[in-house]
Amino acid sequence: MYHATLTLTAALFLSGLIPGQTSFASENNSAVAIETTSLSPSETAQEREALRQLGVTLATGGETWPSFSGSTDDDRAGKYPTDFAIPDMDCSVDRIADYVSCYGSPIASEEEVQRRFTGLVDELAAVLPPTRWQGVEDEPRVGSTRSYTYRDQDSDAQIDIDIARHWSSDEKISYVVTIFGWTAFEPRL
Repeated sequence: MYHATLTLTAALFLSGLIPGQTSFASENNSAVAIETTSLSPSETAQEREALRQLGVTLATGGETWPSFSGSTDDDRAGKYPTDFAIPDMDCSVDRIADYVSCYGSPIASEEEVQRRFTGLVDELAAVLPPTRWQGVEDEPRVGSTRSYTYRDQDSDAQIDIDIARHWSSDEKISYVVTIFGWTAFEPRL
């Protein structure tokens, strides 16, 4: 019961941050929404390895987070950029709350964001051990139009992938794919 209450509380808290975070991510990346998210073969391999590493790290309780090189502002906030990189996503780790958050670049086309979302879901299915990790499409979470969750059956680590609407300053709607990874509360190896 405690685990479910804690997860629900964290999800509700973070869902309220998504619009602000996606706005921040778009300001850092570009004011113009990109139209395509085609990845080169080397970017696909990089993405696959980063997602595999994410799953392993979350399942072990975050004990193996890669080294971090954050600024002093990041240190005070408890967030650190990750050394592993998912193409077209800005990722950071909150070592205090033991979760990783990744925000994609804004995508103007709903069709293109669906392709990116499905691509990430498929890549995770390919790299996560199916005997441990199970995925399921969820009802869209607060602020999302589509949600998918992978859960490690041994450790209770979780990876949430969502599509969130993003409004730019000129009132145009675009979409952002987000990934939140939650470490296991009590890792079991």
